[in-house]
Amino acid sequence: MTRSAAFDLTASLRTGEMPSGIVQLNRSIGRALRRQKGNFQYYDEPAGDPGLRNQLATLFAKRGWNTDASELCVTSGCQQSLFLALLTVCSEGDVVAVESPGFYGVLQLLEQLKLKVVEVPTSLQTGMDVAAFADILKLWDVRACVVSPTFATPGGAVMPTEARKRLLQLAERYDLAIVEDDIYAETGWSGVPDTLKSLDQSGRVIHCSSLSKVLSRDLRLGWINGGRWHSKILQMKLTSQLASSRFVQQGVESFIKEGDYTAFVRKFRLQLRDQRDQLLEYLAAWPLAVRTTAPQGGLTIWVELPEEVDTMDIYSKAMGEGIVITPGNLFSVSERFGNCLRISFAHPWGGHRAHALNRLSELIQHQ
Repeated sequence: MTRSAAFDLTASLRTGEMPSGIVQLNRSIGRALRRQKGNFQYYDEPAGDPGLRNQLATLFAKRGWNTDASELCVTSGCQQSLFLALLTVCSEGDVVAVESPGFYGVLQLLEQLKLKVVEVPTSLQTGMDVAAFADILKLWDVRACVVSPTFATPGGAVMPTEARKRLLQLAERYDLAIVEDDIYAETGWSGVPDTLKSLDQSGRVIHCSSLSKVLSRDLRLGWINGGRWHSKILQMKLTSQLASSRFVQQGVESFIKEGDYTAFVRKFRLQLRDQRDQLLEYLAAWPLAVRTTAPQGGLTIWVELPEEVDTMDIYSKAMGEGIVITPGNLFSVSERFGNCLRISFAHPWGGHRAHALNRLSELIQHQ
């Protein structure tokens, strides 16, 4: 297998024939572009297109969060939303609490912003251990906490309601900002939990998300609600990006308003469920002992291998054969989870990808 025929087992772009919903989205964006006429000479307002923000607010109302367009700011994806949140509420040297294992993109942001990290033990089923976080807060002067309450990567954990309430109580007691990374919520095929933001009574939750995980990574369209820091975040958006693409926002607005988004996501969730089940079947057939998560949403499964396995070593060997994996130690700053890896089920399981999984198991056995 050559590098030119690489098979990506990470959570990257879906391949294959373009879904009909994405074709419709492209048409909506194309129509919006043709309607611009002389508007292409002007910047959009920093907060983003009001029509799109209204449609997003309508979607959030279905998840228990009543907000409106004035409380949302459009960004270039969830990663930029997280960046704006941390840049606004933290200063160099501040301590930020993160889930462990947690999203390596957040760890990279924290390093770039020169922020210190304290890792909070996290269940792959129920998310952040809030009791352990309470103990950490007694020892560390934590400024912010980044958490993914719904279908968190890497294992698809969902934080129970009582744990969410306790987290917000701790935020009040210790004067914290809670940054909610909500990017995987819409993938849930057994129901989509309410946002953590829906429980926020004092503006301490900064909600960050995007459409990239259910539509397209190339769309680069996200949003942020900054809570009590929202005006500062808008200023940060103005100085760092100025504005977002008007016609892309208007095309997505139409896609949502006309019901195409709901129809697309309904089919996509069923596809994800089937692909997750198929991946679990493949892993169950591996001739070595593995433990896996079985999430009800998200895009990935967390695989725990025998302790003697070094997935960083496997990563190098797999790359040599054109197979891309995500080693477990990327999800921690303390070099933990070295015998774990994350595998995506965002792609259909064709013959070549199934072969890559089988070859990966052979590489692990002969390490």
